[in-house]
Amino acid sequence: MTAIKTSILALLLVGLVACGAEQAAPVAADEPAATTDESAAETAPENQPAAAEEEQLAAVEESDGSYDADTVAKEGSLRLAQNTVEAAPQRFVEGQHYDRFRPTKMTVTGGEKVEVVEVFWYGCNHCYNLEPVLQRWSADLPENVEFVKIPAVWNPVLETHAQVFFTIEALAGAGELENKNAVHMAFFDEIHVNRQRMSSEKSIIDFLGNFGVDRDTFESAWNSFEVNTKLRQAKTLNRAYEIGSVPTMVVNGKYVTDESRAGSKTQLLAVIDELIASER
Repeated sequence: MTAIKTSILALLLVGLVACGAEQAAPVAADEPAATTDESAAETAPENQPAAAEEEQLAAVEESDGSYDADTVAKEGSLRLAQNTVEAAPQRFVEGQHYDRFRPTKMTVTGGEKVEVVEVFWYGCNHCYNLEPVLQRWSADLPENVEFVKIPAVWNPVLETHAQVFFTIEALAGAGELENKNAVHMAFFDEIHVNRQRMSSEKSIIDFLGNFGVDRDTFESAWNSFEVNTKLRQAKTLNRAYEIGSVPTMVVNGKYVTDESRAGSKTQLLAVIDELIASER
C-alpha cells in the first residue's frame, strides 16, 4: 500500500514539473521581443521620424504662410490672428484736421494721378512762409501724385497776381525762364521782403526783365489765349472749392484742409500725405 502511494506521488511530481516547463517556455520566448521594441522606441526620434511626425512636417511645408477656410477651421483662429497684419490707424480726423467735399469737386488735371492743389496768393504772408516748405515737399512726391498751384482771384489785385503766376508758367513752358520755382519765390520776395505792391503792369515787366524777359515776350505771354484760359479756370475752381482764405489745400477734389485745421505746417503736410495714401 505504501509502495502504491509512493508511485502515485512520483507520477504527480513528474506531471507538475512538465506543466511548469510548458508555462515558462512562452515567457522566456517573449522577453527578447519586448526588449527589442523598447530599444526601437528610444532611437526613433534620432534615426527616423514617426509616421505622425512625418505627416505633420509635410503639412507645415505645404501650407507655409497660406491659409484657406478649411485650414483655418482645423488650426483655429489664434494662428490666423498671429498671421494677420493690421492696417495702420489713421492719425487725422475728418471735421477736425480736414473736411470732405460732398459731392466731390472737379479736379484741375482730371488724370489718373492723385491731385494736390494749393490755392494761394502772392501777397499772403502765410503763403509766403509755406512756399519753400511746399517746394521741398513737392520735389519728392511719388510718380502717381501731382501737385498743382492755383492762384486766388477774389478781387482785382489778386486777379493781377494770378495773371502774373500764369504768365510765369507760360514763359517757363516756352523756355523763356529757366527755373520757374525760383521766379515764383522771387516774386514773393518782391512783395514781402522789398515791400513792393507789384500790382502794375510796369512793375511786373521790370521784375521779369531781371530774368531776361523783354517787353514783347512778356506782353505776348501776358495777353495769350493760354493765360486767359487758365485765369477763367482758376475763377471756376475758386468758386467750386468755396475759397475764402489762403493757403488752402485740396486733395483729389475730395478733401480740403489748411494750416489752421492741421495745427502747423508740419502737421499740414502729414494730413496731406495721409489723404494721398487714402486715395492711392
